[in-house]
Amino acid sequence: MKKLMYGLMAAGTLLFGVGCGGDDNACDALADANRALSDKVEACGTDTGMQGNDFDQDRCEDALEACSDSDKDQLSALADCIQGLPDCQAGSEMEWVDQFSACFQRTAGLSAACVAAAGG
Repeated sequence: MKKLMYGLMAAGTLLFGVGCGGDDNACDALADANRALSDKVEACGTDTGMQGNDFDQDRCEDALEACSDSDKDQLSALADCIQGLPDCQAGSEMEWVDQFSACFQRTAGLSAACVAAAGG
């Protein structure tokens, strides 16, 4: 279980490190979501190995240039979704992982240019 959650958190961190968002404050929203994610997972007693400062603000802002307005809206929605997740509860980790994974459905239609700029 812990390995699964760690893998999901690592995948999320990669996106947060290079993602972009809906406006000039979108990278800030993704950074906030990255910090919140670590706290939400800790409630399950799972150490992700993430630090709240793992987010690469400069890389996010650079990637923003390749993203369309629609891409930016999708990435902002991802940040909002992650920030809105409840804390993980011991005994219901899989349900929480499902909710976390569902947040990434908001990025299903990202343009190839935005994904490429994000290193994906």
